[in-house]
Amino acid sequence: MKKVLSAVLTAALLVSTVPAAFAASDIDGHWAKSYITELHENGIINPSASTGNYGPDDKVTRWEFMRYINRAFGFTEKADISFSDVNSSDIFYETVQIAVKQGYINGVGNNRMAPEGTLTREQAATILGRLHKYTPTANLSALDMFSDRAKLSDYSKSYVAEAVKQGYINGYTNGTFKPQGTLSRGEIAKMLYGYMGTPLNKNGNVYSQATLKSDTKNVTISVPCTLADADIKGNLYITEGVLAGNVTLEDVTVAGDIIVSGGNVTLDGVSALEMVVSNPTGLTPQVIATGNTNIGTTEVKTSATLTESNLAATAGGFSDLKMNGSSVSLTLDAAVWDVANEQTGTILTTGSTSISTLTANGRTTVTGGGSVQKAVLNANGCELTMQPTSVELASGVTAKIAGKDVAASTSVSVSPSTLSIDVNNKDAIAFSYEFTFNADKNDLTRVSVNGTTLKQGTDYNLLSDKNGIRVYKTYLSTLKAGTYTAELTFEDGSKAAIGLAVSNSAQSAVSPSQITFDKYEQSANYADQTVNVVLPAGTRLDSIKIGSTVLERGTDYTYNATNGTIRLLKETLAKKSKGTYTVTFVPNQGSSFTCSLSVVDTAPVNEVQPSTVDFDANTSSGGYADLVVTLNMVDGAKLKNIRSNGKTLEENWQYKIEGSKVTINKSAVAEFGKSGASYADFVFVMSKGQSPTLRVNYVTTYALTASVVDDLGLPISGASVTFTPSDAESGTAAQTLTTGSDGTATVYVKRGSYVVTATHSRFTAAVTQTVKISAGRTVKLTGEILENVQLVVTNAYGAPLSGAVVTVGGKSITTGTDGTASFSLKRGSYVAQVACTGYSAQSVQLSVTDSIRERVQLK
Repeated sequence: MKKVLSAVLTAALLVSTVPAAFAASDIDGHWAKSYITELHENGIINPSASTGNYGPDDKVTRWEFMRYINRAFGFTEKADISFSDVNSSDIFYETVQIAVKQGYINGVGNNRMAPEGTLTREQAATILGRLHKYTPTANLSALDMFSDRAKLSDYSKSYVAEAVKQGYINGYTNGTFKPQGTLSRGEIAKMLYGYMGTPLNKNGNVYSQATLKSDTKNVTISVPCTLADADIKGNLYITEGVLAGNVTLEDVTVAGDIIVSGGNVTLDGVSALEMVVSNPTGLTPQVIATGNTNIGTTEVKTSATLTESNLAATAGGFSDLKMNGSSVSLTLDAAVWDVANEQTGTILTTGSTSISTLTANGRTTVTGGGSVQKAVLNANGCELTMQPTSVELASGVTAKIAGKDVAASTSVSVSPSTLSIDVNNKDAIAFSYEFTFNADKNDLTRVSVNGTTLKQGTDYNLLSDKNGIRVYKTYLSTLKAGTYTAELTFEDGSKAAIGLAVSNSAQSAVSPSQITFDKYEQSANYADQTVNVVLPAGTRLDSIKIGSTVLERGTDYTYNATNGTIRLLKETLAKKSKGTYTVTFVPNQGSSFTCSLSVVDTAPVNEVQPSTVDFDANTSSGGYADLVVTLNMVDGAKLKNIRSNGKTLEENWQYKIEGSKVTINKSAVAEFGKSGASYADFVFVMSKGQSPTLRVNYVTTYALTASVVDDLGLPISGASVTFTPSDAESGTAAQTLTTGSDGTATVYVKRGSYVVTATHSRFTAAVTQTVKISAGRTVKLTGEILENVQLVVTNAYGAPLSGAVVTVGGKSITTGTDGTASFSLKRGSYVAQVACTGYSAQSVQLSVTDSIRERVQLK
């Protein structure tokens, strides 16, 4: 038996060495040998266990292609799947789960995946391009070499063009590409080899330039690791396979794109023109720029966190950002130039965040601290918690800025703005009515009434001697009784409105159109409700309904037919629940008419005053204090306990009662805000009656800094600065401080509006500015109207250029290590000349109406 076992083991060992020998003969001399060998060494493509062959010319099934991709990019996370042709017992079940989770393949329709089917050449190029997060903008001229380029599907053209341009896939010797043709294992090996480039797939390793291959440009990182002192000629792909692991890049230059799809990535001394951040699995990649890092443009396609920390003085960090995905949530702690959001998205900023220009082409919400110099809002519904230095709203756009609703000014004034006519008295309607406006009549493109376009020459015409229109009786007399809006639209999108009030004296009417009844018996509105109706001659009132209930005359209401007075009796109204009802008056002939009835109940209830308070969780601030409120109890009700977030507070420890005063301990209040909640509701549970609620908003104090400068922009020490609250929201008392040697004075205030006033012996008059505080903020107060203009000179990567000469208004300044040239200029228009050795000179038009900071990119 021992001899038999020994023989079996020996045979097994011999068989285990056979595939390599078979593989060598299988791919020896084959054009794809080097690609297959490399992928084999990285555990991506293996030979057949039974034959030892790779089958380089064999067609590859869809599930095999998925398996290669999953291995190449380190994908491991799985999705729940329910395809009719994929069972849990199938060898490819887990492979399909991973592929679906990564989102690069979805199936073939009808709830099928066709795992054992084949993948076309254009499908493979598209899948790999999407994995690399390419935006399909490649020059399609790369496809001109193929005689069958017309057979390419529209979705694949740009991806195929990019793959051909980069040499990942080629056509055939007869000049065709065969986009719907199948792929051999050798062709797939070449594509993966090109897209993947050098794989860095050993967890925790430190890689360098010596690791990178010379015959391929890209680098793929699929595990937590470090890459240092490297020059990448193609793209760097940090895959979703990294998950939440740490990836560090030190002194790395990337000629192509950096694609961040996973991990906590630290960029220390990294340069790249383009970076894409995108994770399809729901994870949030985090990227930190530190040291001498310069990233020209970062495109954020899914939720992400971008942070600048300890950047070198010569570094640009993240220069420009573009949010281009569905419901992107970006956390930003950085000083950036331009941020453009193309779809609905949110930006959470920190107190140190600054954005030079925010362009919102989709609904954008910006919360948190920091500053925005200029906001260009081209979509409705945008909301910014901070007040930008300047705001531009596209035509018809409304937004909320620093808590206030704002709207673009797109209206044209028109006179008269209203017209009233009685269609029952057509003789009193004039032949036409003139309306003038302060816009060019030749720019008028449309006149519409409640959405219906009027015909020029028939319904209206342009005035011959002035800007305006004439509306004809022939149109007005066709209108039925009611209220209409005539809208005038001009070429630039501007609009004007005319109100049309059309009455018909032959119709029934009721006055007033709205009545209110109070169920509280001690209220003045607990009374019969009186209305007056006007009926045409020969018409009488047949019945009255509240909702669908028909009222009984004498029991529910009284009616004086002589003067048209109707009294809705309080006993009937008191039976109605609170809400809004329609009272319908039905005449014996003609149409019914209505008025609105509101039923309210102002009976006193248990209540807490105030019902909303702010609490500062900052233990060093004056707002961190016990909460004292007044509890007004009615009908002998008693306080049983106080509850919040499902927890009951303990009396005489977390709260105490003294008569009508209730004090909640500050530590108890702070406890409910530790999870980051913006508010907590404390319910006062009563023995009877309504249990009132106290809403506690968790707020904090913010640093409000006044920077006082003279007409040259130099700091003024010894200036007296007073910070005075100017609205009810502000909860901080007035404070007066003296500026130090840096010309600043800082106080800590609660959210609200403040008037900041600076006086100094050198000023001819006090300087005052009102600010809205919802985050830390610095206010600059200047004695005269001289504006601080900063021009920051950078290269295409966003790195500041030192030694650049900037000339404005006859004064020249040479930039230092931060690339900045600062000028104190009077308001007006200037031309800035910028020159730097090794770069093309550039002229920049400046419109100075405020302190500005602009970038000049030299090439």
